[in-house]
Amino acid sequence: MDQQINLQVVGSLTTFTQTGLAAGQEYTVSIVGEINGRTGDETTTEFITLISGPTNLQVVKTTSTSAVVQWEQSQGEIDRYRLTITPNNGAGRPQEITIEAGQSSAHIQQLEAGRLYDVLLVAEKGVVLSQPATIQVVPGPEPPTNIVFSKVTENSLTVSWTKPKSPVNGFKITYTHPDDGEPVSVTVGSQNSTLNLSQLSPGSSYEVTIISTLGLDESDTIKDSVVTLPDPPTDLQAVNVTDATALLLWRPALAAIDKYAIVYGSGTGSELKITVSGNAAEQQLSGLEASTTYTVTVTSQLGSLDSAPATTSFTTKSGSGWHHDEAQDLKASNVTPRSAVVSWTQLSKPVDSYILVYGIKGENPQEILVSPNLKQYKLTRLHPGSLYSVDLRSIRGGKLTANSNTEFTTGTLRFPFPTDCSQELLNGIFTSDVVEIFPQGKPGMSMNVYCDMETEGGGWTVFQRRKDGSVEFYNGWRDYVSGFGDLTGEFWLGLDNIYNLTKITKMSLRVDLRDKEEHVFAKYSTFGVAKRNYKLSVGGYSGTAGDSLSYHNNCIFSTKDRDPAPWITRCAISYQGGWWYKNCHEANLNGLYGIDHKHQGVIWKSWKGEDHSIQFTEMKMRPASFVSPVNRAK
Repeated sequence: MDQQINLQVVGSLTTFTQTGLAAGQEYTVSIVGEINGRTGDETTTEFITLISGPTNLQVVKTTSTSAVVQWEQSQGEIDRYRLTITPNNGAGRPQEITIEAGQSSAHIQQLEAGRLYDVLLVAEKGVVLSQPATIQVVPGPEPPTNIVFSKVTENSLTVSWTKPKSPVNGFKITYTHPDDGEPVSVTVGSQNSTLNLSQLSPGSSYEVTIISTLGLDESDTIKDSVVTLPDPPTDLQAVNVTDATALLLWRPALAAIDKYAIVYGSGTGSELKITVSGNAAEQQLSGLEASTTYTVTVTSQLGSLDSAPATTSFTTKSGSGWHHDEAQDLKASNVTPRSAVVSWTQLSKPVDSYILVYGIKGENPQEILVSPNLKQYKLTRLHPGSLYSVDLRSIRGGKLTANSNTEFTTGTLRFPFPTDCSQELLNGIFTSDVVEIFPQGKPGMSMNVYCDMETEGGGWTVFQRRKDGSVEFYNGWRDYVSGFGDLTGEFWLGLDNIYNLTKITKMSLRVDLRDKEEHVFAKYSTFGVAKRNYKLSVGGYSGTAGDSLSYHNNCIFSTKDRDPAPWITRCAISYQGGWWYKNCHEANLNGLYGIDHKHQGVIWKSWKGEDHSIQFTEMKMRPASFVSPVNRAK
């Protein structure tokens, strides 16, 4: 239509090849014979050139019943691709899939494990087809079946499965604790159909998945869940034993449990059973018989699961009570919102030890074993504005010889349960130190943090510090999630803690950097991390260090053993740290300490470049809406 090509060829020819035509176009050809300038009749024909076809068709993934293929797209315009999948042995009907133009991959499903298929791919434009691209595919191995759990204890279990009928090379078993979120995988040979899992957490649910492997191919996944038994209480003992009573004490189970079951008796048929809260750590037994030996077992209960028992024995006294020395005259002094000093008079006859029992009235008390030489003890980390009851018990020869009690009320604070360091500053604490905070703003979950109460108005919650290289920062995912180091030295507070603090309110970020006598800072008006992969959100730079962190905005956190980012380079391994790596970094404050070459080291590119490791770094956060008190105490 657009252009006519005229050519002369030798009269003896009967074929001619024309190159350089357009793909998928309709052409008309006319041929006229010529002798001595005279022409004969014209003969014509028409044809349509083939359209450009897909190339480099390949299989990129298989499962037991599916395969993913991809290809390089056709050159020029097409309407669609058509994929035909045919069993190689001719048994069964072919499967056809139509794929939109612009796509370069397809997911083929409803295949049979281990069967050979021929795959043919063509491009279509109207009724015109391209040359086909072909490949053969064998779906992955057949999956195992029938997961069974047995020999379940508090920290181990056995998982079994039924092998597939077709041959496989082995099996991959993966188990995941829902709180840790980090899967653990174990590979076994094809001759195995059981595996013992150990070092598990008590009273925890685990999801277990199993796949078959054949070469590099993997089967579909089968999965099931199992709950480990709760662990028993420990250090079970009976104290304050009289002729009719005894106080049971124990160290609570590590797992969160529903209740404790206590069974006690002096012989077969005499057992009594009681249950107490899973938060309890003691229980008074009464109505006992004098001069009788009792055996006690305590088990942890979680739903229908029981732990192994903890056991102890004791013998009641023959008399009607115990001997009291003179009163110990227990008193409380120097009471502040979070501490108090309790003092007492020592008994006339030496004791083995004291047990100081204290707590808010009506709540579970805490116990401290105190040296018999002391006359006072400072109670700390108390709750402001609360009535406390204190009981001092004197122990001699494993028996209670005397006790004394007192009460006091702690002072009040503006924020009795500060959620971060800014609220602690508003409580009147102006000294930088380690502080207990309550991210939920109420009694319960608490954590220790380091508060910077001096820099730029104070109230900063510090979550990272490097100063001397004394702490290893080339750590794995679990360490970076939970935190590591010393709050008064080098440390990382933990991604979970950073997330919990930034989800409560909008935070600002300050990064302080120091190298020899130079000191600069970078401040960001917005800062936070997401729960999923702890993706970084940061922006609004100001300061003197230059902006090296905005490059990492919207990046997820990666470590040497967990790097889900889609970069070619595994940055956490290449630069030996844990960070919000991109490709790879302009800031790397968790890198190798003191390394000054090849972009290694503790790096802030916009200040000291890529080949200088900074001596001191501190990352800290504070609510973006915070206003420092005008009149600060000096």
